[in-house]
Amino acid sequence: MSDDLTRMPPQDSEAEQAVLGAMLLSREAIVDVIEIVTGSDFYRPAHETIFDVVCSMAVRNEPCDPITVAAELERRADLARIGGRAYLHELVQAVPTTANADHYARRVRNVALLRGVIAAGTRAVAAGYAADGDPQEIAERAVEDMRAARDRGLAVTDTPPLDLLEFLAEAEDEPEWVIPGVLARWDRLMVTAGEGGGKSLLLRQIAMRAAAGLHPWRRARIRPVRVLMVDAENSAGQARPWLRRMAQAAAEEGAPIRAGQVAVEIPERGLDLTNPADRSWLARRVEQVRPSLITVGPLYKLALGNPNEEETARSLMSGLETLRTATGGAAMLIEAHSPHLVPGMPRRDLRPIGSSLWLRWPEFGFGLAPARCLGAEEIRLMDWVPWRGPRSERAWPARLCQGITWPWQAVAGTGEPGAPAHSLTLGAAVRP
Repeated sequence: MSDDLTRMPPQDSEAEQAVLGAMLLSREAIVDVIEIVTGSDFYRPAHETIFDVVCSMAVRNEPCDPITVAAELERRADLARIGGRAYLHELVQAVPTTANADHYARRVRNVALLRGVIAAGTRAVAAGYAADGDPQEIAERAVEDMRAARDRGLAVTDTPPLDLLEFLAEAEDEPEWVIPGVLARWDRLMVTAGEGGGKSLLLRQIAMRAAAGLHPWRRARIRPVRVLMVDAENSAGQARPWLRRMAQAAAEEGAPIRAGQVAVEIPERGLDLTNPADRSWLARRVEQVRPSLITVGPLYKLALGNPNEEETARSLMSGLETLRTATGGAAMLIEAHSPHLVPGMPRRDLRPIGSSLWLRWPEFGFGLAPARCLGAEEIRLMDWVPWRGPRSERAWPARLCQGITWPWQAVAGTGEPGAPAHSLTLGAAVRP
C-alpha cells in the first residue's frame, strides 16, 4: 500500500510541452486545445501558468507567440518562475507539428484523469481506514469523489440529451461540398483495381478537373479546388507526362489550372505514415498547402509493416487522419490494390488488400472491374463496382471507358452482361 501511495503520479512532460508549443505557434491550435484541457490538467505548475497566460491573451485577441507571452509573464512577475524566455522557445521547438495539437492535448487530459482517479482512490482508502462517520455516507462520498474525477471540467460543457422529436424536427444540413454531389469535406473515397487497372489515372483526373473547376463526371463548372497529390509509387518522370496532358486538356476546355492550385509530392525515398518522422513531414506539407482535396496512395506503399496486421492498419489510418485534421476536413481520395484473380472465379475481389479494417474505414469504396460485354475491351469499358455500402447518397457513374482528351470518361447504359458495348451512350461530361 505504501509503495502505491509514494509512486510518481502519471504525467507526460513531452505532451505538455508540445501542447504549449503548438499554442505559441498557432491560434487554431489554441482553439483546439482549450476544448480539451484546462490549466489544472498540467502536471508542472510552470506549464499551467503558461497555459493560463496564453488563454487569457487569446481571449483578449492579443498575439500569442514567445515574445508577447514572455512580456506578459514578465509583467505578472512569473517569467523567471517558468524558466525564462529561453524555455518558451524550447516549447516551440518541442512540437513536431501544430496539426497534432489536439492529440497532445488529449494525452495531457488522459494522464490528468489518471491522477484524479488516484487522488480520489487515495482519499477513499484513507476514509475507509479512519472509519469516521456512517459507512454508507463514506461510500457515497467515495463514489461522488470518483465521479467528480471522471467529469472534472467536462460536465459543464455537456449539452443535454436530444429528444427524438427535436432531432427529427431539425432541418437536414447541406454537406459542405468539395465537388458538388460527389465529395464533401471529411469524405474518404477509396478506389481499388488490379495492377494497371487505371485507378491512379482516375484519381489524378478527378483531382486535376476539380483543381481546374470542372466536374469529374459531367460537363459542368464547379468552384476550383485546392489539391495536394501524394504519389508514393510512381516516379516524377512517370507522373509528369500524364499531369501535363491533363493540364493541357483542362486549358482546352477553357479552365486552365492556376499557379498554386495543385501541389505534387513524390517522395523519392518512399513514405511510411506509421513512422512519426514521415508523418510529421507530410503534415507540414499539408499545413503549407491547405488543400481541400488530397489524393494519396497506393495504400501498400504508405506503410512498411505487414498490411494484413490490424496494428499496421490502425497506425496508417491514424496517419491519414492526421492529414485530414491538419486541413480541417479535406476530402481524401485513396488508391489501393485489390487481390489477384482466384482461378475459377469470374471476377477478382475488388476489396482492398490488407486488414479488414479498411472495409469499414472510408465513407465510399469502389473498384474498377473490366465490363463483361461484347466489345468492352475495345473501349476499355470498366464497371464502377461498390465493395462497401455508401454512407451517403452521391452521384457516381455506373461505368467508365477510355477517354479521348482525358484518360477516362463516364458512360451511361444498361450495363447488362452480354449487352454490346456499342449500345452504350458515351457521357459528354468528361469528354471535351
